[in-house]
Amino acid sequence: MGRHSSDASPAAASTDAAVTVVDDEPVTRFGPLTLSRGTTRINLSAYYWLAVTSIMIFTFVPAAQTALLTTVVGVDEGEAGGVVGTAGLIAEIVLIATVGLAGAWSDRLGRRPIVVGGYTLMGLGIALTPFVGSVIPFYAARALAGVGIAMITVMITAVVTDYVRDETRGKANGFLGLCNGIGALITFFFLLKLPSIFEGSLFAGQEDSETSALRATYLVVAAVALGTALLLRLTLRGGRVSEHTEHIPITTLLKEGVREARRPGVAFSYVSAFVARADLALVGAFLTLWAQQYATRELGLSEAAGLAKAGALLGIANGVALIAAPVIGIVADRLSRKDAVLISLAIASVGYTATIFIEDPFSPLGYTIAAIIGVGQVSAVISSQVLVAEQSPVKTRGSVVGTFALSGGIGIMIAFAAGGTLYDAWRPAGPFVLFGILAGIAFVYGLIIRSKIPSVAYETIEARLAAAGQVPSGLPGAGQ
Repeated sequence: MGRHSSDASPAAASTDAAVTVVDDEPVTRFGPLTLSRGTTRINLSAYYWLAVTSIMIFTFVPAAQTALLTTVVGVDEGEAGGVVGTAGLIAEIVLIATVGLAGAWSDRLGRRPIVVGGYTLMGLGIALTPFVGSVIPFYAARALAGVGIAMITVMITAVVTDYVRDETRGKANGFLGLCNGIGALITFFFLLKLPSIFEGSLFAGQEDSETSALRATYLVVAAVALGTALLLRLTLRGGRVSEHTEHIPITTLLKEGVREARRPGVAFSYVSAFVARADLALVGAFLTLWAQQYATRELGLSEAAGLAKAGALLGIANGVALIAAPVIGIVADRLSRKDAVLISLAIASVGYTATIFIEDPFSPLGYTIAAIIGVGQVSAVISSQVLVAEQSPVKTRGSVVGTFALSGGIGIMIAFAAGGTLYDAWRPAGPFVLFGILAGIAFVYGLIIRSKIPSVAYETIEARLAAAGQVPSGLPGAGQ
């Protein structure tokens, strides 16, 4: 049984199979997706390229740094967890300082300038990273890339929300997860193998072949980022999405994002983002570090070969996530979005807590739990994004999405700060167990407030009240 009440009247037949009529307005379709007014198929195709390349680069940055720290920066293995945690912490402080402004400025300037600027900064930061000579410059380069990552993080949610009508946003976010999975697989099965490939071909026989191979790999990724910035400048939709924010100060927009947390649905989306975004950090940084160190220490592999083997493990996790992504998108459309988030949090909690039983990350148990983690990770990210899109008012959506990303940034910051300490002082599973517990707490919180979260998109409620001549405020179950 469907779970949405739609603001759309029945679609009228059209001579163009890709166009329907909703509320007497022609609407473009892209496969099973219904596009918003003014959005073209090229715009949406460009967005999904953004989805592939962004996660490809997001996962590369923390995953590749393990070999870089050992080979280029000269960090001892026993200190690697702390350095990884500190680097991630700095990157997330930058993210927290950036995401709110990025969301607010995107309401003012449009999404495209923020996306293009984000890719440009990210590319520059990645290009500088392999040429650092010590830890401090390494942190600075990560911070520069972190500004770009923060800008793109906000736009991933905001753009798909702008481009697709609510009744198919679950499927749209399912395709987003599919593209994210493809991007991650490209990283784990190709980009992380480039150092080993370059070392054995382009730089074979050179004394510093491992360093040269890592630098070449980073420059390839930086080129992808800068090339994507140019491509998206030409293909994403320009202009502002809404006229509502034209005369609203930036500080007001930021306050609005926090104020909307009075609505239980928005508050739950913020909590789920806290856990979901931290999941990405744990997999990209600490699972890679764990696997790569085990491969070099216990299996006797080189840094480049160990990184490639670690990438294969993460590839399994993301391959399973690739299959799960469209499934959770369908679930989010057919069940309530809040229940999709609850299911995702439960899976994430089980997967992360179970890492305490892993001794060998390359054992059958290690691969199995990595697969469960992959499902929980992608499900939590997709379902929380759909929930925040459903529960946020249209005119403050950029600010709500910025705050949503801010909450995720805080989660990642805690994951890196506490996770790095737990990794070095306790065991490699420490960061995962911590967030398995936090995911369980978020699940319980969601159950408690579930009945207070409306199951109809807020923009649909707004439309109905506006049609009745009422002001869409003080909604039952929406923060009052």
